[in-house]
Formats: sequence, structure tokens, C-alpha cells
Amino acid sequence: MSRWAGQTSNLVGVASNPWWVRLPYSSATNRPIPMTDPLAQLATDCLYAPEQDMWVRFDADGHARIGATHLVSAHGQFMLFTPRPAGSTIDRDRSMGVMETGKTAVAIHAPLSCRIIEANASAVDNIHLIITDPYGAGWLFDIEPTALATERAMLMDVATYSEWLQPRLAEKLVPPIDDFYTEDFDIDPNRGY
Repeated sequence: MSRWAGQTSNLVGVASNPWWVRLPYSSATNRPIPMTDPLAQLATDCLYAPEQDMWVRFDADGHARIGATHLVSAHGQFMLFTPRPAGSTIDRDRSMGVMETGKTAVAIHAPLSCRIIEANASAVDNIHLIITDPYGAGWLFDIEPTALATERAMLMDVATYSEWLQPRLAEKLVPPIDDFYTEDFDIDPNRGY
């Protein structure tokens, strides 16, 4: 058993790393980072789109790199990342692509209106990068913002996002209902239900 199994957070009723959460890895040690405080894992050099659970990191050339926060891994075990093609123009909060689990698809909503420059080919080939290194090699898109002057104010710095996230954290870490077994869910194959 891993030394990370069984650790719990200081949040009441929230397990720090239940079996359905894929822990991010430290690139320095190549070991899982224990999720004792999910808010401590947020990258400090990013801005955050709170409703989409997406981060944005601006480059000096005016472009931005965006990705999903580590909280997105609570949606289930992702198997496929299908981005929209480069050159697509996307309005804020519209779909940029899809990440799929075995039973559901999760739309990736644009944190800013933009033109997609490129999708991360490494993440398309190995979706586990999005889970294990969400703020590094697991980025999703390089974009050119198209309405930054009006939309930048909707993004939050790490301190503001942490404050916004605190009362919502427990519900964001709940596993999808189709990824765990409950004893009161009883199907009788002879009766059809």
C-alpha cells in the first residue's frame, strides 16, 4: 500500500486522496504530492476562471496557455482528450473540446474568448499528463485572447480563487455517482430494474 493512502485533509468530511482522485506528481521527485490541502496545490503564477475550473498563464507575446485545475480529476478517470482544431475561434464559456471518462464526457469551457493556436499534442496522446501535472506538462491549449480588455477582470488571482473555492471545495471533490458502488443500489436482472 502507498504511503499516501489513508491520509486525510483538515477539511471536515473530505478525504484528501480517495481512490478516485489521481494525485499530481512532483516533477522534482517523481512522487505523488499528498493532497492534504487541495488549495495549496494551486499554481501561484496563474489566473483562474472559477466557474470553469481552468487556469490561464499569460506569455510575454500576448498569447496565453490554459489548462484544467487539479480539481478536474475528481470528475473520474479520464481516457480521452479531444480538442477543437487549431485556428478555431471560441467565445468565452463555449466548448474548446471534450475530456471523456468511460461513462461521461466533460466539456472544456473557454475561460476567455480566443483563437486556438495549438492544442497540447502530448496531452492528446497521454491524457494522464492533465491529471499528474496539470499546471506544467498537462496544459491544454495555447491561445490568442480576442476580448482580453473586457474579460480579464473575470479571472481571479490565486488568493481570490482560493477564497472563492473554499466554501465550494467539498462539492468539487465528490466523485461522480457512476464511479463508486453503493450497497443500496440493487439491480435485479430478472425484473429489469
